[in-house]
Amino acid sequence: MRKHLGIVWIAVIAALGLTACSGNGGTSSQASQAAGQTQQGAETAAAEKVTLKIGNSQTDSHPWNEAIGVLAEKASEYSGGSLEIVNYPNSTLGAEQDMLESVREGSLDMCIVDPTVGSTFCQQLELFSLPFIFRDYDHWLAVLDGEIGEEYKAVIEEKGNGIMILDFWGGSSRNLLAVKGPVESIDDLQGFKLRLAPSELKFKVWEAIGTLPVNIAFGETYSALASGLCDGMENEMPSILTSKFYEPAPYFTMTEHEITVRPLFISKETWQSLSTEQQEALQKAVDEATDLARQGELEFGQDAEKTMVEQYGIVETEIDKTPIMERTKPIYEEFGEATGLS
Repeated sequence: MRKHLGIVWIAVIAALGLTACSGNGGTSSQASQAAGQTQQGAETAAAEKVTLKIGNSQTDSHPWNEAIGVLAEKASEYSGGSLEIVNYPNSTLGAEQDMLESVREGSLDMCIVDPTVGSTFCQQLELFSLPFIFRDYDHWLAVLDGEIGEEYKAVIEEKGNGIMILDFWGGSSRNLLAVKGPVESIDDLQGFKLRLAPSELKFKVWEAIGTLPVNIAFGETYSALASGLCDGMENEMPSILTSKFYEPAPYFTMTEHEITVRPLFISKETWQSLSTEQQEALQKAVDEATDLARQGELEFGQDAEKTMVEQYGIVETEIDKTPIMERTKPIYEEFGEATGLS
């Protein structure tokens, strides 16, 4: 895979101490590699029916929940009916941070969330907040489905305090929105009041670029844009459309600074309680559901962008990313040192 890697991602690999090589495009999970390490006596549970709960923050219509339906169907099929998966979408089980904490504690079996919500107990989970790790979507696929993705799963299994990663969902690009006019160069970002979700790493990244990050709750962002409390925000196309952020901020700059990574987490306790056969059945089902979730999210984002361009007249602007990338390079080394992975 090394020939496919951009300079910025190589810097991250160096910080993590990971080795790149060609991937086969499959999803061979670290969890699968741990199959032989289940707790003694788990094999006796092979014939017993196990019900697994999975949570996420997306609405019923989101592609994730269609994919989870397939996950449940295939897990039951491949396990001979011994695995039942019950889905709780739309933040039914709490905010993303709450769900991941529940998975860590073992009171929830699985969830799909933004990994940065777990940075309070595992700082390595902030890795994918670093900008420009992935050159494009194909690069995103190659990295996550290759040896680097497997090595990262191993890091989280070791340092995640009770969580494991079965696979990587996501794939939406995040771009910049502005209220007053198009952002055409890094000069336009100097002193730009940018709404960000709470994340120490993201604040450092955008401060290095020259913006003035502002911590505003997601539910208050529309009014903050409309009132001038902030000059803009960064987000994914479907979220921008459903929340109507394009109304106060119709100028889109195609930074594509982040291609989202949303791991499918499982409780280590839950994983180790399954028999080898159940682990293999679950991982096989996850592999199939992952393909569906990724394709669905990709199309979801493309449709949202098309709707906003054609129906709501948003203005899209390209930008030279090189100056932005140059300013954020020092953050990589700092992140490696802070996480002990350099």
